[in-house]
Amino acid sequence: MNITNDIIIGKFSGNNVLILRGENVADPNSEKQRIIDELKIRDKEVKAHEMSHGTDPNLIKIGSPQFDYTIGPDGKAYATGGKVILSTGRPSSSEDALAKAESLKRAAMSPGDPSPQDFQALNAATAMASEAQNNLYSNKNKLNNAPLTKGANFNIYA
Repeated sequence: MNITNDIIIGKFSGNNVLILRGENVADPNSEKQRIIDELKIRDKEVKAHEMSHGTDPNLIKIGSPQFDYTIGPDGKAYATGGKVILSTGRPSSSEDALAKAESLKRAAMSPGDPSPQDFQALNAATAMASEAQNNLYSNKNKLNNAPLTKGANFNIYA
C-alpha cells in the first residue's frame, strides 16, 4: 500500500478533483524517508555513546542520560545529542582521587568516537589526576624529609 501526501486543491463538476500530488512517504527513495533513516541511525549512535560513559561501577552517575531530540518528518522524536553527568567530587585521599580521575578518563574515552565534550572531560580528569599525583609526591617527600625524632638533641655512640 502506497501512502502519499495528496491534497485536494479543487473540485470540478461531477466526481473530478484537482489534486496536488504529494511525495510517497513509504517510498524508500523519498527525501523524507532518507531523513528518517538518517535520524534513526543517529538516534542509535547517540544512545549507545551516552550509555558507554556510565559503565564504570566506580563512578557515580547523577541522573539518567539526557538527550537532545530532533522531530523527524514522521513526527517522531530522535536523539541527536546527549550527555551523562558523572560525579566529579573530590575524594578524601589523594589515592582515591587518583583512582577516580583514572575512572573518569576511561569514561570520557569509552565511546569509539569521542566528542569535543568528551575531550573536555578527559582534560578535567587529567588535571584531577595530576593534582592527586602532586599531592602524593608532596606527602611522600614530607615523610622522607621529616626529622626522625622530635625534642632534645641526643648523641649516638657506636
